[in-house]
Amino acid sequence: MLDVHTPHEKIRGFRDFLLHLFTITVGLLIALALEGCVERWHHRELRNEADANLRQEIRDNEQALATIRNAVIDEKKNLVSVAKSLQSRSQDKPFDAQGVNLNFTNSTLSDASWRTAAGTGALSFMEYGRVQQFASVYQEQELFSRLEWETLDRYLQLNSYAVFGFDPKTMSPEEAKAALPDVSRTITHLVAMDQVGESLQRGYERVLAAR
Repeated sequence: MLDVHTPHEKIRGFRDFLLHLFTITVGLLIALALEGCVERWHHRELRNEADANLRQEIRDNEQALATIRNAVIDEKKNLVSVAKSLQSRSQDKPFDAQGVNLNFTNSTLSDASWRTAAGTGALSFMEYGRVQQFASVYQEQELFSRLEWETLDRYLQLNSYAVFGFDPKTMSPEEAKAALPDVSRTITHLVAMDQVGESLQRGYERVLAAR
């Protein structure tokens, strides 16, 4: 808020009045200009800080995503082996259960910087196209995270067939047959995770490559 003070000396004549009015006007214009510069500087700093934080968060998420996607490859192989073992068990045929296990790698992808930038209003100081880039990649990240949790639920259902690990030899042929659909659905979730993860990886790369 700007304060305008009364003159210290008595105004003598119209000329003094105009001079005083001119002085006040110039002072107000300078103060407003300085205030505008400070505000623009603050907005620029807020925008740059938000952009830097978002880029760092995406770099961290990119590394975490790479770890998850590598794990998904092994997890799909494991489940294919589980499905084959269950198929053999359901038909009461011999099978090799060595190496059959259920492991799932879960890693949370962060969106704290995105939520902070939105909450502080920093996004409003960024170019619209840049905000759209960030919004698109975080939306796809949310889809991937949702698929990840749904897949984890599938794994928990599979593990309910055995208290410790997954050993088809301890299951009856009927139980093995009943478990096959759950394994197939879990494999489907892993395939979806891999596909969405690949698209998300490209999205990360586009955002980080943009200036």
